[in-house]
Amino acid sequence: MRSLRRYLVTVLIALFTLISFVAALQSYKQSAIRAEALFDQDLQILASSLSQQYQAGSQQELGLALQVWQKGKLVYRSALAPQTSMSDAEGFSEHNFSGKRWRVFRQTPTDLLTVIVAQPLTQRQQLADEVITASIYPVVLSLPLQALLIWLVVSKALSPIKRFSAQLSSKKANDLSPVELDQVPAELDQMLKTTNQLFARLADAFEREKRFASDVAHELRTPLSVLQVNLHNASSQWQRCGISDPEGSMLALQAGVERMSALIEQIMLLNRTNPEHFQARTEQLDLAGLCRQVVADWYPHIEKKQQQIELLGLEHLSLKGDAFALRLLVSNLVGNASKYSAVGGSIQLELSAAQDKAMLVVQDNGPGIAPEEYNRVFDRFYRVGGDRHQSGTIGSGLGLAIVRDIVVLHQGRISLGASDFSSGLKVTVELPL
Repeated sequence: MRSLRRYLVTVLIALFTLISFVAALQSYKQSAIRAEALFDQDLQILASSLSQQYQAGSQQELGLALQVWQKGKLVYRSALAPQTSMSDAEGFSEHNFSGKRWRVFRQTPTDLLTVIVAQPLTQRQQLADEVITASIYPVVLSLPLQALLIWLVVSKALSPIKRFSAQLSSKKANDLSPVELDQVPAELDQMLKTTNQLFARLADAFEREKRFASDVAHELRTPLSVLQVNLHNASSQWQRCGISDPEGSMLALQAGVERMSALIEQIMLLNRTNPEHFQARTEQLDLAGLCRQVVADWYPHIEKKQQQIELLGLEHLSLKGDAFALRLLVSNLVGNASKYSAVGGSIQLELSAAQDKAMLVVQDNGPGIAPEEYNRVFDRFYRVGGDRHQSGTIGSGLGLAIVRDIVVLHQGRISLGASDFSSGLKVTVELPL
């Protein structure tokens, strides 16, 4: 494939040569025209001098002064020439007369004849300026053309880089497919190969991570299920045999197994909702209806704790999103509100829409979270107070991390604040409609 360096150097040199040749040719033509005009003016001067000598005209308009002396006597002078000699020195000299500075040439071809010709210096300077202007004018006019051609050539040469950049910019977070370009220049070929190799390694790494988390969680499910069944059977036998458990060992073991099972489920959900490799199935859905379904799912647990829950705001709120992910988001928020609120507590969901955003606010009257902990609670496995949470509720510290990933997946925004109740936490989620 061609080289960008070779292409740019060759084309630019060719363009500069062509444009310089055209500009020089035009400059030559302009200078030739001006020189021809000067020669024509000399003929006019000669004709005018002769005609004035025979009283046929005047040389006033040509701007030259002419004197002819014979035997020391002025036998002819032009209209601009004074009565006295314009110069006493042979050859070229400069003198002042008639209110101007003149360039004077004196020639004495014989002892009896002297010819003196003078021209104003301003006229000579003007003529020189005209000749120079005629020479450089085509060159100056060619500069914009050169700039335009250079811009077009460089743009064309760099178009593969622009296409390469456009493909990289248009890739989604989970798109690690190779970048494909037609007619790749030599300078870009190695970069393209290196980028595609990097994408391949990243795809393999993400796939290994995804399989590892999924396989570990799946492999742990079976023994935990068996352990839960055996613990249930052992607890039942203990009760039938009248064996007491004053230290609560069996209850502690059951709680540990339940916590491990919940942690595995959360890890699987976290891995599934990770924006880096989550395959979202976007569809038009009703967020209000989804919230009602989540409330119905959690209602037995809420009723068991004698809590109050209400859904306020819009009865229908349509937006585009992944139904599974958004349902998991609402479920985690409602579950957290219920778990961390005391018996008889209150939970409130409110739906609204502002401009091009849908807003979901979930708040409770539980213990809440200190403002300095707002950013930390989105970290994976982080819990306020550690494992010894003041509520005594078993948790893994992954719920809000999953919620944040789902919000990021939908290009939304999440924020925490103080509840409108006397205590508790308010979670505000903004999602694009």
